[in-house]
Amino acid sequence: MNFLIDLDPKHGVIRLTVTSAVVDLRCAEECYTRLKRVSEGGPYAAIYDLSTVTGTTLSVDLVRSYARRPPSIPLRKTHVVVGKEPHIYGFARIFQMCREFWAATNLKFVHSLDEAYEMVGVGPEDFTQRLFPKIYGT
Repeated sequence: MNFLIDLDPKHGVIRLTVTSAVVDLRCAEECYTRLKRVSEGGPYAAIYDLSTVTGTTLSVDLVRSYARRPPSIPLRKTHVVVGKEPHIYGFARIFQMCREFWAATNLKFVHSLDEAYEMVGVGPEDFTQRLFPKIYGT
């Protein structure tokens, strides 16, 4: 498992935390599919935490094609992508530029998780529900 999905039910924010150092095709597809499933009750704001990601095997062309897909979480509220590494941040900006070419978005990019929390108006303690993977017995 390469990612976690948590919910702040009070503010309606979903947080994806990628836990692997490298994002590959399988991880990207799993994130997309899971986010699509858990966001059906939206609309939600979102934080995509890629702060621990140091590399990717995705090509620029693949990132461009992802930008043309329907979003995993509808972009009716602010969505913030956190990328510390310059090339990860750059890939995220390519995604944004391609998406803006054909659809308006509420997609923002920052270098730290604290900036993302501030933009959305939440804190780490607000994420009280684990959506994926489910924690059994709680």
